[in-house]
Amino acid sequence: MSYVKALSRLEAALIALVIIVGAIGAYGWMKPVTEVPITTPTVTPAERMYYVPILGRWMSESEIINEIRREGRIIIADWTYGGLVETYHAPAFEKYVKEKYGVDIDVTWIGTQEPEAMVSSVLMAVSAGSPSPYDVMAIEAPFFFRALSAGAIEPAIYLGNQLMRNLEYVDPFFLKYQPYGVIFQAIDTAGLLINTEKAGWITSYKDLADPRLKGHVILPTPGTVHFANFLVNLALAMGKDYKNPSDMEEVIRFAAEKIHPNVLRYTTSEAEIMELLERGEAWAVAWWWYLAPVEAVKGYPVSRVAQPQGSVFVPGIAWIPKNVQHPVLAQIFIDFLMSVKFWFALDFPQYRESREDFLMLHQNLLNDTNIDLLPDWIKPIYANIYPYPLAKMAEWYVIPDYSYIEQQTEKWSDMYNRLAGIT
Repeated sequence: MSYVKALSRLEAALIALVIIVGAIGAYGWMKPVTEVPITTPTVTPAERMYYVPILGRWMSESEIINEIRREGRIIIADWTYGGLVETYHAPAFEKYVKEKYGVDIDVTWIGTQEPEAMVSSVLMAVSAGSPSPYDVMAIEAPFFFRALSAGAIEPAIYLGNQLMRNLEYVDPFFLKYQPYGVIFQAIDTAGLLINTEKAGWITSYKDLADPRLKGHVILPTPGTVHFANFLVNLALAMGKDYKNPSDMEEVIRFAAEKIHPNVLRYTTSEAEIMELLERGEAWAVAWWWYLAPVEAVKGYPVSRVAQPQGSVFVPGIAWIPKNVQHPVLAQIFIDFLMSVKFWFALDFPQYRESREDFLMLHQNLLNDTNIDLLPDWIKPIYANIYPYPLAKMAEWYVIPDYSYIEQQTEKWSDMYNRLAGIT
């Protein structure tokens, strides 16, 4: 009995233990389990970085946008474009920045036909270590070379500058002066315009001496670079070397004695030139070629003369002065200046359809393939107005020594005034 009883006690203890363990296990199985969350780190893609010349540092796109917002405005020195600056040029750049960077900016676009004062103010500021009064200069080549020789230009315009991607899509001809400047106006030149009804027989600058033109010739004001270009073009027509002092004395004497008697007006006012052409008083004008098609589409018998010896090529060159106050926007402006949106008025159809306005604003094909972007009305006649394909520029234009011409401008003008009796 005792043995059996002992076994029962042992069994009872084992049974109790099983029950307890089972209960504990059952409780653990039924109890809700608190899950430990697995955290997946959020990976933010690294922003693309751009090297920004002038500032001399790498910047992300968001940093560039913040800098644009901080700068807020830009001041551009350029031409007048027949009054289109306020209605087309400035709004077009504002739209370009807004679409590309999402920032509203103010654009001050100062147009002029007499840029000497602008360049002088920039050179004075740079020399004094003061901020430049303009962020971008977009004017004639001689002033570019003057600033370059003075060390007043930022070397920021070059292939590879990520703020100027449009440079990748232009003819290499326009980039020959990188990193200091870019040729942006490349279908014009300092050339001869004529009234085809009154003086259609003119073929070169030498013909300005013909007595039939008495009282009907317009020349640039002596002392200006425009007048110096006239003298060089006359030298080309006469087969003379403009760098040979004795040759130029002969050219200047010819101009003073033979052409001066035919001069109606000396001026660099484009408004005055247009008025005299349209009134039929000016039969021959030494000015800019682009004005010929502009007047022609308005119904006036005005055409350009491509003398066989070639004409002085005086392109517009855009550059950024040192010590500019809005350096990022200055670089973005160069990108805009070399864009099809600008030269083809892609966002402003009213200027594509207005023949007069389009001919006034269109100064660059950028590359030959862009012929397809032109308005339909100009495509059939484009090659009769402008160099197309662009290789024709080598036939039409003579690229002179601008620095030499600038150095001689005052001397040549003084000699002309003395021989012509101009006081």
